[in-house]
Amino acid sequence: MEDYAHLSPLEPSECEVLVRSRAFGRVAWQSSTGLQILPVAYVVADGVIVFRTAVGSQLARLVEPTDVAFQVDDLDMETRVGWSVLAQGRTAPFSASQTRELPSPWAPGDRPILIGIHPSAYTGRSVYASWTKWEK
Repeated sequence: MEDYAHLSPLEPSECEVLVRSRAFGRVAWQSSTGLQILPVAYVVADGVIVFRTAVGSQLARLVEPTDVAFQVDDLDMETRVGWSVLAQGRTAPFSASQTRELPSPWAPGDRPILIGIHPSAYTGRSVYASWTKWEK
């Protein structure tokens, strides 16, 4: 049996739609203590990716303008079809008055700080991978 797979780039507009379709992603940035990658619950408000965090947390440091990457993906293990989107941008404080919908915190506890990621670029790809080589 011949293995079949494909990898297709996604247009930036498709990437934006996919980011809007989910509620959890990962924020990555270079901190003073090294590379950080943390999961967050988020919403998209007027093109800005918005998440909440706690005072004193690693993520709270992103109220200062910081270059970040934000990744969202999906994989259906049964069909072996998925996609991955990467948004690159800069963070800034976000005000609750800027949107009607705020993200619900994923982790328990008080998360009063709102941070927005202002994307400057979206890239992504869709993937279909034949997993027969992994099943042998």
